[in-house]
Amino acid sequence: MSYQVIARRWRPQTFDEVVSQDHISTTLKNSIKSGRISHAYIFTGPRGVGKTTTARILAKSLNCITGPTDTPCNVCENCLEITSGIAFDVIEIDGASNNSVDNIRDLREKVAFAPAKSRYKIYIIDEVHMLSTGAFNALLKTLEEPPAHVIFIFATTEIHKVPDTILSRCQKYFFKKFDTESIAAHLKKIIAVDGYNVSEKVIYAIARNSSGAMRDAQSLLEQVLSFSENPGSDAEILTVLGVLPIDSYLKMLKFIAQGDKSGIIHETADVIDTGIDLARFIDGFNELLRAIRLILNSVKIEGFSGYSADEIAQIKTISSMYNDDEISIFFKILKTLSADLRFADNEKVYLEMAFLDMAGVKERPSIAALIKKLENTPDFEKKNFNDSGDSVKTQTAPEKKSDIQTGKTVTQEFAGYSKLQWNAFLEKIKFTKQYLYNKLIVCTVEQHEHKLIISFPEKNENQMGKTKPTLDEKDIQFIKDELKELTAESIKVNSRLENDDAPVPDVQMVEDTEHGEINQQNPIVEKIVNTFFGQIIEK
Repeated sequence: MSYQVIARRWRPQTFDEVVSQDHISTTLKNSIKSGRISHAYIFTGPRGVGKTTTARILAKSLNCITGPTDTPCNVCENCLEITSGIAFDVIEIDGASNNSVDNIRDLREKVAFAPAKSRYKIYIIDEVHMLSTGAFNALLKTLEEPPAHVIFIFATTEIHKVPDTILSRCQKYFFKKFDTESIAAHLKKIIAVDGYNVSEKVIYAIARNSSGAMRDAQSLLEQVLSFSENPGSDAEILTVLGVLPIDSYLKMLKFIAQGDKSGIIHETADVIDTGIDLARFIDGFNELLRAIRLILNSVKIEGFSGYSADEIAQIKTISSMYNDDEISIFFKILKTLSADLRFADNEKVYLEMAFLDMAGVKERPSIAALIKKLENTPDFEKKNFNDSGDSVKTQTAPEKKSDIQTGKTVTQEFAGYSKLQWNAFLEKIKFTKQYLYNKLIVCTVEQHEHKLIISFPEKNENQMGKTKPTLDEKDIQFIKDELKELTAESIKVNSRLENDDAPVPDVQMVEDTEHGEINQQNPIVEKIVNTFFGQIIEK
């Protein structure tokens, strides 16, 4: 008996064997059980996700001698003939090569004849979107009122090309791509049953590079098994497939983190020498950056990232060398690279420049890191800065609360925490909470005896009428929460003091009559932005 390839040998024969399309299998099984059988179905989705396979299973379920049944026996004559593709009453048509009006006219003539030996005459038309406009029009009337013994099952990867007049006469089922974990699990099952020896690293690399198509994954596995009876290293196997192992990506990220320019250039040359499709290479790098960024944001990636346990451990090690901002910039660099490569004559140069840009990002400190470093210097901690950059005295808050009285607009400054932190808070709420921003933009903020004191002037251009500005409990709690989030250290107005019995500090409103006009521009931030050709991004 001739050898059957994995894709044919492992083709599902029942709805329960179909992988990761439970929403479709369950619906079809229930419709068969209840007798709600449509005269026309359309299965749509990417390649290699089980559309034609499901159509054959549906045909077997309807024509099985024990049926209609949601579980075909696969041993009766009808089931065996459908499985082998020789059933007289189940006709499979390739829409790409049988797309003319004459082909559909021939089909219409044969539809009138009763099935030879089965319950239904079933037409399965693959790539139905390839039919011509005339062919679709010729099919309309038959599709709308077919004989009771006829069922149409259409399969397509481009449902948007099928006329609405056809779609309206069909039950539509949308197949989804397989996730990496589902593909890897199925490949492991095949390897275990067939007794092959393939490492987990190769399995996951195949799953990640199959574009969500099980058929593609099975074809890649077939190629791996054909490589040699005694396979070489994982890297050699993956190179044959045109797939880079994750080790190559991790090595590049390590060189970038260490600032090893020579290592970056040599690794880039190795990538080019493999002959890998660079679009696939960039996609793989982006997937790795996604995993690293999720880890940096405390997201557990086990179970859905598409990487094995050993690979995840390696990724976590590399992620400790980076911060979230750097990974975000890397992603943008690769996005630009992907667009540039479409018009590039020398791909190697573009790849080298992109990785050297990444190394430059790693070597260049971020604005946030510089500000934090400045805040930790003794000179910075001793001073609060006004808008001209000069040091000013810290206000002393009045001991008693009082109603808002006449006063000038004031500058934000408070002891213990820098003006930068308060301004950062104001910038954060500028567009998300404008009503609160308009209140706080003209106020004075002080820290006095572990209390955050907010002072409002009487004359406020943002006020409507003569209503005095105020903060309700919801606003106060929001300010507490946000300041705690924005500061590197815990802010005492938002948390209990060293004495656990001490009450949580409150926010007071007090008068202020001494300070001048507010200006949000900070000289230190402006100097850093100008030095590093940066920009302030407002969300």
